[in-house]
Amino acid sequence: MAGIVHFMRRMPTSLRSIVLAGGSGRRLRSVTGGIPKQFWKYDGTRTLLDATLRRVARLTPPDRTFVVVNLPHRAHVDALAEVAHCGAILYQPADRGTAAGVLLPLVEILEAAPEAVVLITPSDHGVASVEQFQLAVLEARAAIDAGVHDVVLFGAEPREPSTDFGWITPVRRPSAPYGLARVVRFVEKPGQEEAERLFASGALWNTLVLVARADALFELCAQHIGDVTAFFDRTRGMPSSARERWLAAHYHELPATDFSHDVLSHARGLAVATFPRSMGWSDLGTPERLTRWLHAQAPRVAVA
Repeated sequence: MAGIVHFMRRMPTSLRSIVLAGGSGRRLRSVTGGIPKQFWKYDGTRTLLDATLRRVARLTPPDRTFVVVNLPHRAHVDALAEVAHCGAILYQPADRGTAAGVLLPLVEILEAAPEAVVLITPSDHGVASVEQFQLAVLEARAAIDAGVHDVVLFGAEPREPSTDFGWITPVRRPSAPYGLARVVRFVEKPGQEEAERLFASGALWNTLVLVARADALFELCAQHIGDVTAFFDRTRGMPSSARERWLAAHYHELPATDFSHDVLSHARGLAVATFPRSMGWSDLGTPERLTRWLHAQAPRVAVA
């Protein structure tokens, strides 16, 4: 952990984390028994959300961590092993997609700290090397502080030409600062032939993890999903109780929007950093991937 400590001493303190935990996990019901996957105790004691919170705990303290969940999942949140360390729990009155899940805490962050940098991560990933994950986030944060890029996505080195992932096509320049590449194309769940071409060309799996300046991220949303962004912008300056009442009354009016498809895939000038295969990253979105990941970790599932 010496690398993490050294990095943290050099970092400004305005990093915030947004953990997206609003999914229902329908595809994994055969494994989880119907419990949303982020709340399923994969090792008998802790959930995938617990593991995610442990990953970000050395990057942002609880008072700078925002966990976005759906209101019907309150009982699952109360049962979390790490509930005392979750930070701010933001309940969505309804599931309106990942873009709404990003904007809900983003507006609060910008009110409190307009200069903030945010880490956004889903809550249902498996990561074997937590320290590699943390160092990669801090390196991206350093690039943003240096003014190299405002938004840095993370792609994972693929293990196979999967048709079940989104892909990022990067263009790498020799000696690019911080090892970043320019994003030139997103491909969402390609057919088999295209997946094989992407795999052979050095494209990356899209992890939906990113680090960005909060104001730049808000501006991207305003450019590509203006109505949804304006909806959340209306809550700025509201006292917390008034904001909760307003959101409860109007949240169902929001269209469903996907942050990756509706915002990131249309943006220009994004950068991508690479999670190496050795980090052991996996999106646990299907029974097959979840089972494979659990077997790979046996007899000990590494979560922290």
